[in-house]
Amino acid sequence: MAYDLLIKDARICDGTGAPVYSGAVGVTDGKIAAVGDVTGAARREINACGLTLAPGFIDLHTHYDAQISWDRLLTCSSWHGVTTVLMGNCGVGVAPVRPNSHATMAWDLVNVEALPHDVLMNGVAWDWESFPEYMSAIERNGVALNTSFLVPLSAMRFYVIGDEAAERAATTEETAQMAALFRQAMVAGAQGFSLSLAPQHIGFQGRPLASRMASRAELAALCHVMRDLGRGIIEILPRASNGAMVSAANDSGFDLLVFLADQSQRPVTFLAILDLPGTPMKAHQDLIERLKPLLARGLRIYPQVTPRPIQQYYTLRDPFIFAALDSWKGVFNRSAEEQMALFRSADFRGAFKAELKRGHRAVFRGRWDRVHVVRVEQPTNQRFLNRSIAEIAALLNKDPEDAILDLGLDENLALGITLSVINADPSIVSQIMQLPNTLIGLSDAGAHIAQHCDAGLPSYVLGECVRDRGIMTLEEGVRRLTSEIADFIDLPTRGRVRAGNAADLVLFDPARIRPLPPEWLDDLPGKQPRLIERAAGIEQTIVGGHVLFERNEYQGGLPGRVLRGSGAAL
Repeated sequence: MAYDLLIKDARICDGTGAPVYSGAVGVTDGKIAAVGDVTGAARREINACGLTLAPGFIDLHTHYDAQISWDRLLTCSSWHGVTTVLMGNCGVGVAPVRPNSHATMAWDLVNVEALPHDVLMNGVAWDWESFPEYMSAIERNGVALNTSFLVPLSAMRFYVIGDEAAERAATTEETAQMAALFRQAMVAGAQGFSLSLAPQHIGFQGRPLASRMASRAELAALCHVMRDLGRGIIEILPRASNGAMVSAANDSGFDLLVFLADQSQRPVTFLAILDLPGTPMKAHQDLIERLKPLLARGLRIYPQVTPRPIQQYYTLRDPFIFAALDSWKGVFNRSAEEQMALFRSADFRGAFKAELKRGHRAVFRGRWDRVHVVRVEQPTNQRFLNRSIAEIAALLNKDPEDAILDLGLDENLALGITLSVINADPSIVSQIMQLPNTLIGLSDAGAHIAQHCDAGLPSYVLGECVRDRGIMTLEEGVRRLTSEIADFIDLPTRGRVRAGNAADLVLFDPARIRPLPPEWLDDLPGKQPRLIERAAGIEQTIVGGHVLFERNEYQGGLPGRVLRGSGAAL
């Protein structure tokens, strides 16, 4: 038999968790035609020379909704063997949107996903209104990776309610309109909906993100659409509680997860089980135990986990680190002059200090020792580089709040700080990664582009967790990045190396695979910079039988597909 592509002498890790075995894979018409002892002619042959061949990795948690307009390769994910991404997470996106609401929509992405407003306004095509039109625009323009979409609730609420979406729940009539819009999107192939209730997620000028105002009646109406259609998933970032997004002791957050799963009869994934100060490992274990009887009842509720330490970069011009604090709501989406006036204000400083004393709602949990200065311009401030705010405050004999604000003012708000508070303890993270009934996610690929880049999550899992620390076997690591996620999203022809499946494949060297150190690249619209991370050890990324990248070099073509949910009316 003649194949379009034949990959020989590979160590096949098929995505099921089964032991790796030696063999070959033949590809015809974008699908896997044969696996194992495969011979015959082919238009193109690749000699794997004993490297590992696996299903293309699937990223459950990305934010490429805007970037896909100007970067159809979806970098950095495509550099790391990712062949399928799920977009539209955390309740924010770029559709549905009314023609006069583009700027408001963009501010949600600025405040939640840390994307520059002018890049969004100038780089996003905005040639759609409804969600089906958005998916069709992606399909029409072409894309390198397979893309799947959640409908973001904040966008849908703004479309129906208007500016009051950030202030109140929907009326009965508005709820019915949203349910009809959502049904239209699901029939067109959307994979479900997403929302965030987290206090650090804010909209324009510090107003609550619109999805935070949704009522149980609204959520039930959307869930019933999914229940009636018999498909789809829900992604949610619940309200924070005592340092954990959801804990066994946080009944309101836990009950909402149960409500969504029960009303929809569909899988729910939530963010996230993380190593955070003040949250003991036992709290995570108790949460998993509390979920087990629900799984036995058929309610599929899965937390997302990530092994990566999350270090984020901030300035006081875009101070996402303080977004959860009420005292900072008036700081966002203001001119630099307005922000500096606030930072000088005794009233603002007093409110800031008082709020921190009442409880650590800020993302840094009051750990000033984990907030480090990494960028200054003034020569007199060079002495503070790489010191924590706690150290600087002690040196200056100031409160930490005054120290960071004074230093920020002295640097004209360009003071660069990093936060290293999430997943900081490798031993705790190792235990989290081995918890049952969890999903590997939270790469946030496409978001926080000036703060950090974790798009290389698959390379990190297979390098750090599998090879370097032995947290899991190679077979298990690949399974968790492929078939486990494909099954959750309901992508039956992806995630496994088997005949009849889509030929989405990655060829890699287990001894070398890893994400390279982050670097700045000036490739955003307007030549603005973003943080990226390239890959080591990824030899071939193959989408639909087309070699997309070979040893980090783009080979041309846009072989990706818009993956519309099963039963969609095409």
